[in-house]
Amino acid sequence: MRLPDVHPTLPAAAPFEFEARLAELPPLTGDVKADFAAQRRFVEEVHRAGGSGHTVVRLQSAAMDRIVAALWERACVAAGDERAPTAVSLVALGGYGRRELAPFSDLDLLVLHGPGEPDAFVKAASERFLYSLWDLRLEVGYGVRDLRACDELATEDHTARTALLDLRWLAGDRALYAELEREELHGLSAQKVEKFLADKLDEMRARRERFGDSIYLLEPNVKESEGGLRDLQSALWLARVRFKVAGITELLARALLPEREIREMRRARDFLWRVRNEMHYLAGRKWDQLTFDVQPEVARAMGYLDREHGSAVEEFMRHYYLAAKTVLVASDAIVDRCLEPQAAMGWRMVPPPAATLGAERAVPVMGGRPARSTERLLPGGEFKVFRGRLTVVDTDVLRRSPAALVRLFATADREQLDLYPYARDLAAQAAEELAPEAASDPELNQELLACFTRPGTRGRFLTLMHEIGVLPRVLPEFARVTARRQIDVYHVYTVDVHTLFAVRRLLALRCGDVTEDGLGDLARTVQRPLALYLGTLFHDIGKGAGKDHSARGAEIAAEACVRMGLDPADAADIEWLVLKHLRMSAIAQRRDLSDPDLIHAFAEEVGTKDRLDKLYLLTYADIATVGPRTWTDWKARLIRELYGKTREVLERGERRPEPGTAEAAGRERVAAALRARGGAVDAEHARFVQAMPARYFVTVDPALAPRHLRLLRFGRDLPVATALRHHPPLGYSELSLAARDRPGLLATVAGVLAAHRIDIQAAEVFSTAEDPGLGWLAGRALDVFELRGPEEGAVEPARWRAARADLARVLAGEESLDALLARRLRASSLPEKPLPRVPTKIVIDNDSARTHSVVDVFTADRVGLLHTLARTFYELNLSVDLARISTEGHRASDAFYVRTPDGAPLEGERAARVVAALTAALSRPEQGSR
Repeated sequence: MRLPDVHPTLPAAAPFEFEARLAELPPLTGDVKADFAAQRRFVEEVHRAGGSGHTVVRLQSAAMDRIVAALWERACVAAGDERAPTAVSLVALGGYGRRELAPFSDLDLLVLHGPGEPDAFVKAASERFLYSLWDLRLEVGYGVRDLRACDELATEDHTARTALLDLRWLAGDRALYAELEREELHGLSAQKVEKFLADKLDEMRARRERFGDSIYLLEPNVKESEGGLRDLQSALWLARVRFKVAGITELLARALLPEREIREMRRARDFLWRVRNEMHYLAGRKWDQLTFDVQPEVARAMGYLDREHGSAVEEFMRHYYLAAKTVLVASDAIVDRCLEPQAAMGWRMVPPPAATLGAERAVPVMGGRPARSTERLLPGGEFKVFRGRLTVVDTDVLRRSPAALVRLFATADREQLDLYPYARDLAAQAAEELAPEAASDPELNQELLACFTRPGTRGRFLTLMHEIGVLPRVLPEFARVTARRQIDVYHVYTVDVHTLFAVRRLLALRCGDVTEDGLGDLARTVQRPLALYLGTLFHDIGKGAGKDHSARGAEIAAEACVRMGLDPADAADIEWLVLKHLRMSAIAQRRDLSDPDLIHAFAEEVGTKDRLDKLYLLTYADIATVGPRTWTDWKARLIRELYGKTREVLERGERRPEPGTAEAAGRERVAAALRARGGAVDAEHARFVQAMPARYFVTVDPALAPRHLRLLRFGRDLPVATALRHHPPLGYSELSLAARDRPGLLATVAGVLAAHRIDIQAAEVFSTAEDPGLGWLAGRALDVFELRGPEEGAVEPARWRAARADLARVLAGEESLDALLARRLRASSLPEKPLPRVPTKIVIDNDSARTHSVVDVFTADRVGLLHTLARTFYELNLSVDLARISTEGHRASDAFYVRTPDGAPLEGERAARVVAALTAALSRPEQGSR
């Protein structure tokens, strides 16, 4: 299947219609409140009619000018007397001064008066003026100062100087205003300029850290997050101080940015303005956080529609990230040019955080390095080092052949240099002009593939190429996932950024920057690593192309391999890795790893140890770069167990065991463990081996059998007996529970634990038969749970003591489970944080286990979910022998091994009833966590 190569672009902005719309503003009537409401209503109508973001912010500023001027005039009249008023001027600052006022933004105003303390007139006028603004319920930043006080404050506080950079006269004495303008805009000394630049850069770093050092946040702040409006404004402030330019237009006039980049920056800024305006109107107040509940509303208001390959909100957020990336790249380029007279090396934070790549030390992405020499020509004659950064020897280098464009980034990666701004501009321009057939150029592809296999590379070339827009041009398949985001709280990054981080994590693992229990050694010994890196690069390439992104992605990857001229063996591995990239995680987290049939089936599916190694490394990189703390000790342990067992089968060349072989061997091992602890095999030991179900002997470590027998014996005459072992390094506690077997026992235990906010990660349920020949062991339940506390670690002792007491009371009939849940899970008075919707999906698998049907449940996580599911299985007369619980963000992916009373698989009408009952149970509102 050939999918079109789509280079995502922002929608075109509506035309700038400020002058025409300004003439249509309603005239003032003298009733300030009515006029204010009419002006605001008119501007909103312009926005609702599709007005550009630029038009609306300028119109909002002009409308506010009318109201402010009228109120100032009234205040001055009311404060005046027979003598002439003192020199005073009303000045707009900040966003209002720039005429970039969002619908409900604060007003920043300065009352500028003559030298000395403000006289009675200034005090009276400013006080009346301020009260009249408050009467309109406006948020006002306000100051009453003379020229000297303004300069002193600006010297002490760079934020005050920043506000003064956007000053604009509104009313009053123009000569006084002109003095302020001359001093603050044109009269800055070199020392003041350098101090301002340093302070502003520190502020930018701190803000990016505070609001998240990535544009790809789930709920970005349109104003303050990286790539937001504040980034661009900060860059323009620096340019204003350094080069005395007043806005984007003058950047072009001074050749500080190329025309193409300025054009795209304007379009991105207009998009962000329009989004912010819509958010303000939706909230009816200042609101800049693009939260999950707001995103669909903004998308709908801006005309986005659900389509076959993606929802409206996904497409909207894709455009948001494209706009934020455009703003970020342009802003950083402006800052580079402002710092160039000194040195622009490494001013940015080292993004992304080292944890993103899994590195224990910072891995440079776009930060600079100290120059090794001022200027030198590099081998090959195409590139040179200039002022500590890499640039081209002449303007036409990158146009002579498509491969030269890739060599630029390969050289930057090898020399560990940033690109000189001129070279960045040329690379971006060359990429834009690159013909589609250039992606099939053999020389270009050989250069690109060589980047991945260069010894010591950490993949910095990928980040640089993507940042400038080169990667989707030389690798057109990648354009499909650029800025594409999944609407959930599990995936922190867009598909493209997640993918690049995953590849870079593998390279960091190979270089030793990352340590992860044996994976580093494995990464260094893997054969033909190019297939691993490209398999990782393509693993999510099918997202946005239909439902089964693995199958679609494998088709796309196969075509890409042919186009790039890859070795057929590597191409086959890449296609297979993309197709199977979710298998290892799904089996490890949702299937019974003690089942020999399952392990052998997976070994047959993998085929070779080389493919198993690659899939293991890809699975690790994929999970670990989804977001912070997604590669947990629990997931690592399960995937490591699956890898180890499968490798053993492949290395020994074992065939699948005959049914019952593993069980018989397990029975003998348990009997041996009991003999070792208790001397000669007595009747109780024999009854235990006879009583426990077959699954016990292939699931449980035989060394635990004596402990389980003691627990059953201890609980013989009790409602429940428990033993809890903590495993802090692994992040969980292991609970063994013995009780009289009863219908719905798992649901009851799950409910009690949920009442205490204790999560069940896995549950193994064993029941003995009601056989008189088993003596007191007849009709007993032995359940083994892996538990986790609210802080995603081992259960705290105090919490467990309370839960154990409640469990004993409920099983003894002293309190009902419903009463306990009502008592323990009182509704919070705090509003719930809005989250994306997770559709419920039930899948029944009759192939993964010989004696069970596996029911996979995908739904939104909630308090009491496991209790709800276990109770529903009980009501359906199904026995749950194994539960695997997995949560990704707020999405639960749980698997249940169930048995029917007659041992038949869930098929046909019976399967449909199970799906319907579970769906109905999950659609009902619940009290509460698992």
